[in-house]
Amino acid sequence: MAVEIQVLELKVQKLQRQLWDKKSERLPPDDGKQRVLFEEPAAETAAPARAPEGKSRDGERQERVRKGPKPLDPALPREAIAVPAPDLAKLICPVTGKAMQPGFIEQLEVLARRPPAYYVKHYERTVFVSPAKTAPVYSPWPADVLPRARMHASVVAHLAAAHYCEHAPFHRIEQQLARVGVDLPRVCQMSLMDQLDQLVEPLLVALKKEVFSSGYVQVDATPIDLCDPERPGRVREATLWAYRTKIGAVWFEYQTSKSPVHPDATLKAMKFRGYCQTDGAKGLASIGPPGEVTSLGCMAHSRRYFFDAHKAGDLRANWYLEQFGKLFRVEQMARRHGRKEVLRRRFSRPIFATMLDQAEAHAQVAPAQTGLGAAVRYLLDQQERLERCLTTLEAEISTNSVERAIRPLKISAKNWLFIGHPRAGPRLANLFTLVENCRLLGLDPERYLVDLLGRLADHPAAKIDELLPHHWVGSRASAAA
Repeated sequence: MAVEIQVLELKVQKLQRQLWDKKSERLPPDDGKQRVLFEEPAAETAAPARAPEGKSRDGERQERVRKGPKPLDPALPREAIAVPAPDLAKLICPVTGKAMQPGFIEQLEVLARRPPAYYVKHYERTVFVSPAKTAPVYSPWPADVLPRARMHASVVAHLAAAHYCEHAPFHRIEQQLARVGVDLPRVCQMSLMDQLDQLVEPLLVALKKEVFSSGYVQVDATPIDLCDPERPGRVREATLWAYRTKIGAVWFEYQTSKSPVHPDATLKAMKFRGYCQTDGAKGLASIGPPGEVTSLGCMAHSRRYFFDAHKAGDLRANWYLEQFGKLFRVEQMARRHGRKEVLRRRFSRPIFATMLDQAEAHAQVAPAQTGLGAAVRYLLDQQERLERCLTTLEAEISTNSVERAIRPLKISAKNWLFIGHPRAGPRLANLFTLVENCRLLGLDPERYLVDLLGRLADHPAAKIDELLPHHWVGSRASAAA
């Protein structure tokens, strides 16, 4: 009876943390034990004596740390403005009665903004006709124009960036445009996004092929509320599946559920061969073509269970969190200095073997319903897939990369709340794929889409890969050079 009461109390605490606590899983600062990796810590050195301001201990000139606002970006355009001199009456010295002379010029730079300017581009073309009433001949409209919608690519790109990158709902964009005198209802905005989705479809097909031909993909899912047409006013859960490669490209797929049959069918349809890294959700360990996929686990998801046990007050979970901290510290050192195989063999594998031994001991005494019991059982169940992360040189030890690509989507969902119709789900996945790849590369999605729409119509289909965001960066840089 006491165990059942304890389990119920832990469930209540976990629900309260999910509702009101911070989402971060970082531990509070401690005495530095979590960052200790080697058995021989560096010797502590005495703090140097405080030198006089402006001079070092050796007497050399020391640069002062400038306080105040940071300098403005030198790449921003400048506009020189001369402030008019005071009235002549004020330029007479009250002591000598003579006119004052110019002494020096003082400069001030402030950040300014011009409000967005919307204007109408008026195109004209001559239509040539024949007395024989044959088909008229005329030049096509420019490629960056949507004739039926009467919109330029710059407006379409702005809407896509505002909605999928800045997470602004369509009704909020409608209100912002109305303040500058532009009437663009939500229905028209969604129609423009639908046209954009159709235009970039060949690009998304090429991106999908590139992701699944990489030989290494991380897979994760995130739920999104969907308005249910069969029950007006009610929502049900839909899912966006994310697939990300080691090089950073990501592709999103809309599905109606979190069932593993969806990524399994996608991997089989794309004939994927290589490493597939997922969390420990049921069924994900066996997705993909049989015999062609090597399944990898995720240390971060395993750590999450021990963090929940730590938040529930179980002090035995702290030791596991320290060991996970050491594992991630090794990976950080490997990225910085190389020699990943040596560092893993010398440090990571022994640390993980010790964790498994301790988990087997705790599994005998910790009930499965408690936080620590669930954590050690998850660790033992995922043992083979987690060990493979440390023995495979190409493998990452967590799926944090794909989760970072998903995070902006969850922020967006807090603004627009739900998907309005099932037909809008694939469009959301496609356009968010394009915008998110730009964000991960540090590109301005609005600038990229304007250039893309202007080049897409005349670009050879065989070279569509050149327009993908990560290839577009190199092509733009070489063109600028």
